[in-house]
Amino acid sequence: MGLEINRQLRKDKIPSAPYTHRCSTLNQNRVKRMNTYIIIGVLGLIGIIVLVSWNSKQNSNKLGIAENKTELRNAENRHEKRDLKLTVSYNYGETTKTISDKATAEIIKSTMNSTNWNEFHIVQLEDENVYKALHVSGSLGDDGLASGFVTDDDHILLVKPLETVEQMTEILLDFLKGEEIWRNKYEYK
Repeated sequence: MGLEINRQLRKDKIPSAPYTHRCSTLNQNRVKRMNTYIIIGVLGLIGIIVLVSWNSKQNSNKLGIAENKTELRNAENRHEKRDLKLTVSYNYGETTKTISDKATAEIIKSTMNSTNWNEFHIVQLEDENVYKALHVSGSLGDDGLASGFVTDDDHILLVKPLETVEQMTEILLDFLKGEEIWRNKYEYK
């Protein structure tokens, strides 16, 4: 009986060699399989990240090209369709007269030369498609000369003070040529 108990205890405590070998082989296979799955998963994630990154770059390049073409087309259309209305206001803005619905350089020069700048006047170019207006105003006397740019939500003034009617005329002519030309030449705040 003592031998039987001893054998029983040995069986419980120390498994037989083939059983131990089989368990460690199974565990090693499981670990190898799990490592393989982890490696495949990581490689898959890297592949997805590379693909998304590459696709984003391709789309942004195409979008940038499309936006540039659209901007150029819009700029050309604005320049072609840009009809500016020329108005003159008297009596500190109480009376306004439309000089032309389609201002030209000649009309602007003629208007500026025929205006009595010893009295206060406002000469304005308005883009009615998208409300924007550039005005020169004042008098050679006490009021002084100024220029302002008005949009739906902003009103900014020329930083450098004007001294002559010729400077005011030049500002209007530059605005007539194109808003970008005008913006690059003058500083308004």
